[in-house]
Amino acid sequence: MIRFERMKAEERSICSEVAVQAFADYEYFSIYVPDNEKRLRFLRSMLKSEIILNDGPAEFYTAKEEGKIVAVAMLCRPDYRKPSDMAYMKAGFWKCFLQGGIRNVAAWNKMEAGAIAPCHSLAGITWYLNLLTVTPEKAGGGIGSQMLHQCILPVVKNRGGETLCLFTNSQINRKFYLKNGFEEFDAQTFRYKSKTIGSWSYRISVNNFYLKSQAEYVCPRRLSGKNNSEYGV
Repeated sequence: MIRFERMKAEERSICSEVAVQAFADYEYFSIYVPDNEKRLRFLRSMLKSEIILNDGPAEFYTAKEEGKIVAVAMLCRPDYRKPSDMAYMKAGFWKCFLQGGIRNVAAWNKMEAGAIAPCHSLAGITWYLNLLTVTPEKAGGGIGSQMLHQCILPVVKNRGGETLCLFTNSQINRKFYLKNGFEEFDAQTFRYKSKTIGSWSYRISVNNFYLKSQAEYVCPRRLSGKNNSEYGV
């Protein structure tokens, strides 16, 4: 049985490492930091600062199987404001420039700002899925789809959201989001040195959200709210 919960403060480091392992060979990072060892160090510093700074301004959810975290999601509310550059530096992001290289990390930051821009341009009450990652050993087993349909989409719908959006740079993820009912509404290409990377933006109308079947997807019994941190399935 998979249980969905709000991330606890003491789980930040575990969630960060889950994301590090999932992103280790992701083109979104490997094009900009090609050296494997440097990329892992970069990812650990970047994701640690990301989770520390955004645990509060954004909402983090975990999927647990037999008590072990197997997936992590970062969900940004419509009123979300990204912490300042100074806040990131104080949280340790400065280490990323040492570990990934100043030029590489600066180019990655620029690419990320361009990739996320189409999502920020959407009108209405729009939530943004900043992160949805599954441990490598559980990838492809349906946990990502379960988390979308049993946790993320019901949370957004229950909180009055109209649209959930995101971007991805992976062909596998493109198929994943299309399979799960998302619409592709923007496509871009970014270049760095001699390499290119695609970026595709997706959205789903939460007002039209429905469960695939009562047998396959069951809504959490409790949705959002300050004290409702656990999502039982």
